Amino acid sequence: MEENAKKGLGIAAVILGGFSILCCACLGLGIVPAIVGMVFSIICIVRGTGSGKTLGVVGIILNGIGFLLGVYVLVSLGMMLNWDKVMDPQIWEQLEKIDPNDQNQIRDWAQQFFRIDINTLG
Repeated sequence: MEENAKKGLGIAAVILGGFSILCCACLGLGIVPAIVGMVFSIICIVRGTGSGKTLGVVGIILNGIGFLLGVYVLVSLGMMLNWDKVMDPQIWEQLEKIDPNDQNQIRDWAQQFFRIDINTLG
């Protein structure tokens, strides 16, 4: 591989690492770019020299942080949900009877899925 291509992979890895950290709050969606960035980083470290290898190391660190934050967000969300209610088809049938313009009805319906009180969130 040409040195510029290795450097380009390193830059992409660093960008994906930063993006994964920013996206971790979006329901853990930062996990996907973190994994791709990790692959790019490993390629840079194995095949790169000089600044390409340095970018690979920085990419590994950023993507590792993004991956761990994404997993933390997903686990936290999973612990907040009441899974018995999420899997109950009768609750999902109630959704058809709710007025989409009435925020209180929507909030009351959604509250049954969470173990915390979402009425205090906003």
